[in-house]
Amino acid sequence: MAQNISTAFGMPLKDLDVLIVDDNANMRLLVRTILRSFGLPDARQARDGTTGLAEMERRAPTLIISDWEMAPMNGRDFIRAVRRVGREPLCFVPIIVLTAHASRQLIQEAFDCGATQLLVKPVTPANMLQRIGWVLEDDRPFEQCGDIYRQDMRLPKPAPKPAAQPARKPADDVWTLD
Repeated sequence: MAQNISTAFGMPLKDLDVLIVDDNANMRLLVRTILRSFGLPDARQARDGTTGLAEMERRAPTLIISDWEMAPMNGRDFIRAVRRVGREPLCFVPIIVLTAHASRQLIQEAFDCGATQLLVKPVTPANMLQRIGWVLEDDRPFEQCGDIYRQDMRLPKPAPKPAAQPARKPADDVWTLD
């Protein structure tokens, strides 16, 4: 059986089709401007989760950047709707969540409902590019968890450190330049 991986995995940055979902027009403009500075074509926009879902049905994006605190459909409900089993292949579109509140509980909730990455406001071009880069390199498979798909957020254990080498003895002869 083929693994279900991110629709953006391995894509060149310039080929992304981005959907920005945010109820704040100024934030949508900021994100769109940052994306343009990376050479991306004009990103599509939705003012909340409901219009975001409709836009996805019209044309599937390869990356979603979504706010967490929106109305009437918030980021949590939007992500769960995108990740719902039966929505294949749309449910494998990576989602970067934007939030001004990076509490441990919110971060855990965002990843539990299917966020791919999380970006804490204020958004800068450098941290946006970093998160997008991580998405493009992310080959973690999506796994079914109840009625949604999500990626495992556990990080692989680091490789064991090599045994420490004995300290070097200082050289007996030291050269100085005057």
